[in-house]
Amino acid sequence: MAHENGDCPFQCSQCPRVHNSNRNAIEELVPLEPQDRLGRLLELEPLQAGEIAALDLELWHTGDRQEMRKYIDQIRQDLRSCSTETAKFDLTDSYIGEYLCIARIKVNQTILNQLLNELIVKEIDRRPRVAFAMRSEFNPSLSEIPTVNSPPPYYCGILLIDTGISRGHPLLAPVIGEAEVFPDTKRQFIQGGAEDEANHGTGVAAIAAYGDVEACIRKKSFDSSAWIYSARVMNERNEFDEDLLLENQLEQAILYFINQYPNCKVINLSLGNAEQIYRDGSKQFRIAAKLDELAYRYQHKNLVFVVSAGNSYRYPHRDERERLRTDYPNYLFDPESRIIDPATSEIALTVGSLSLGRGSMTYPDDARRNTVTKVPGYPSPFTRVGFGVDGMIKPELVDWGGDIVLDGDRKASDNESGVSIVTFSQNYSSSLFQMAIGTSFAAPRVSNLAAQLFTKYPEASSNLIRALVSISAELPVEIPPALQVGLKLSQSQKSEQLNRRLSIYGYGQADLQRAMYSADNYAVLLEDHLDIAVGSFEIFEIPALPPEYLRTRGVRRLSIALAFDPPTRPTRGDSYLGITMEFSLFKGVEQASIVNAYINAKRAKEAGDKNSYSEISKEILSKQFGYGCEVDLSPNSTLRKKGTLQRGSIDISSVATKYDQGPLHLVVTCNRKWVKVEDIPSQRYALVVAVEHSDPGVKLYNRLRTAIEQRLNQLSQQIRIRQ
Repeated sequence: MAHENGDCPFQCSQCPRVHNSNRNAIEELVPLEPQDRLGRLLELEPLQAGEIAALDLELWHTGDRQEMRKYIDQIRQDLRSCSTETAKFDLTDSYIGEYLCIARIKVNQTILNQLLNELIVKEIDRRPRVAFAMRSEFNPSLSEIPTVNSPPPYYCGILLIDTGISRGHPLLAPVIGEAEVFPDTKRQFIQGGAEDEANHGTGVAAIAAYGDVEACIRKKSFDSSAWIYSARVMNERNEFDEDLLLENQLEQAILYFINQYPNCKVINLSLGNAEQIYRDGSKQFRIAAKLDELAYRYQHKNLVFVVSAGNSYRYPHRDERERLRTDYPNYLFDPESRIIDPATSEIALTVGSLSLGRGSMTYPDDARRNTVTKVPGYPSPFTRVGFGVDGMIKPELVDWGGDIVLDGDRKASDNESGVSIVTFSQNYSSSLFQMAIGTSFAAPRVSNLAAQLFTKYPEASSNLIRALVSISAELPVEIPPALQVGLKLSQSQKSEQLNRRLSIYGYGQADLQRAMYSADNYAVLLEDHLDIAVGSFEIFEIPALPPEYLRTRGVRRLSIALAFDPPTRPTRGDSYLGITMEFSLFKGVEQASIVNAYINAKRAKEAGDKNSYSEISKEILSKQFGYGCEVDLSPNSTLRKKGTLQRGSIDISSVATKYDQGPLHLVVTCNRKWVKVEDIPSQRYALVVAVEHSDPGVKLYNRLRTAIEQRLNQLSQQIRIRQ
C-alpha cells in the first residue's frame, strides 16, 4: 500500500508522527523488528498467500484509554477502506483495559506485514485454540440409581466456562441453576443454544457437582454439593467466535452470573490454549491476565477461579510411543510440557493431574497393553508443569485426571475403563456415563471442594478459601523416584529435586475434611479479612506447642498458608504483581525483639539499604539469637514469596530445639513493587496455620483452644481457632 509520507492509514514507522505521539507514553524504548511482533501461533502457522485470517492484534498501551480507543477506531476505518468485494478486511472486536489494548482483525498477508512494522503494535497472533481429550462411553448398571434432588438454595454455585452442558441429563438437570451462551446474541456462531455439542462441558459439570462420580455410582446415591451454572463460549467444533475477543466473552459471562446469582462464587475453566506455552522470563498471557484483573476488580464478590493446567501429549509418532513409558517422568520437564494460557493466572488455583494407578479393563491379560504410570498418585503422563510467571509455584494443586494406555507402540484410541475418570456423557439418551482423561477433569474436583467450603463458611473471603485448600493439600504417598529428595544427594541436587517436585505437584492434593474441620490431633487456626498497610509488617502469636505434642513419637508438622489478591500488570517487566507479601516464623524469640528488629530494618531500608527489610530483620535476629531462631519452612521464602498463595511447612524432629521455649511468632510483611501507595495503601489477605501430629492420641486441638481462649482474655489476639 504505497503512500505519501504522513498519509499512511496505519501510521507506519516511516511516519514521524508515530514517534512524536507515543514517545512520552512509552515506559521503556526497545527496538523491535517485525518478527519480534509476531505471536507464537503465527510463527507456528504463518499466514499463507491468499489467506484472510482472523487474528489478534495487541497494541502498546499508552495508559490513556481514550487515546487507545482512537487508535482502535482508526485501524478499523483503515482496514475497511482497504476492503474489496473479494477481500473483506475488518476490525470486528476490541478490548481496552487499564493495561491491555487488543483487537480482533481480519487481514491478509500484505496488510499483516505492514502492521508488523508499526511502532504501536506490540504483537499480532492467531486466535486461541482449545485442546482436550477424547472420550468413550461408560455403561454401568443404572437400575438402582435413585432420583436426584436439587441442592438447598444456599449451596454455593460453580460457573463453568466451557462448551455448554446437556441440560436434559437426568443426573444434571436438578442441579443446574442456569445455562446460557455468551455473548453470541444472534445465535449465528453457536446455533445449538447452551447445549453441549462438543462432549466436554457435561463431563466437567458432573465432577463439579458431585466430585467423585464413580463413588456416587458405587453408593447408588447422587447428592450434589454445589449448584451448576454454565456459560457456553465455543461451538460444536470447540472453536471460539472469530469475530469476538475471548476476554470480552469471559467478562460478560462472569458478570452476568455473579450479579444474577450471589451464591455463584467458584469459576471453573477447564480449557487452555495448547500453543501458548509458558517460557521462563515471559510475560503473562492475555487470558490469564484477564482472570487476574477480574479477581482483583471484583474482590468484594470473593470469586475463586480454578483453571486446569492443560494437557501435553508427548511423542505423537508411533515409533516414539514407547518413550512415554521409558522416559517417564523426565519428559514432563521438557519445555513443551510447561503450563499454558490461562493456567499461569496468579490469583487462580491451577490444577495438574494424577494417575489413578489402575490397569486397563480392556484386554487386561494382554502383555502389550499397559498404562504409563501404574502407581496411584504418580503424575499423569499428559499433565503440564510449572513454574509460572516470575517463578511462582504453579500448579498449586493436583487431582485425579487419569492415565494413558499403550498397546505396544500404539496409544490406545479410546479412554478406557480403569485408567480414566468416570463422568457424565453428553449423549445421555444412549448412556448416562462415559470415561475421560485430562486435567480438565482434575480442576472441577478442586472447584467442588472450594464450593463446599463456601457453603460451610459463606462469609469467607476468596483468600481464606484458597488458603484452606492449600493447607489441606498433601503429596501422594507414592511419588516417582526421580522426584524424591534422597539423603545422598548434595544440597544443590536436593534443591533441584524439590523444585522439580514443586513444579509438578505444587502443594499436593487437597482434602475436604482437612480443609473444613479440625481434629483432636489436627488443629487449624485462621484469620480472615485482614488488611495490611503496604510497606509494613504484622506479628501473630502462635500458642506454645504442648509438651505432649513435642514428646510423643510420630510425625509433627507445622504448616502456614498465606493468600492475597494484589493488583497485576502484564506489561511490567520488573514484576507482574504490584504488591508482594511474605511470612517468616520465629521460635525462642520474644515479640519485643522481633518488633525492634523489623523497625530498625525499616529504617535501614529508608536510609538506602538495598535488601528487603524482611531480609535485614532476619539478619538482625540471627545475629542476636542465632541462625536457628527462624523456622526453616519448605519451600523456602525465596521461592514461595513469588506467588499470591504461599504455603510453608516443617516436620519437627524429636531433637528440634527452641520449640518448647514459649509461643512462636509469625511475621507477615507487605512490600510495594510498582503500585502507588497513595492509590492502593493496603492489601487484604487471609492467614491459616495448621498444627498436626500423626498420633491420634495427642489431644492437640483442645490444648491449643484453651491456650488461645486464655490469651484472648488477656489481650486482643489476632489468631483464632476454627470450630
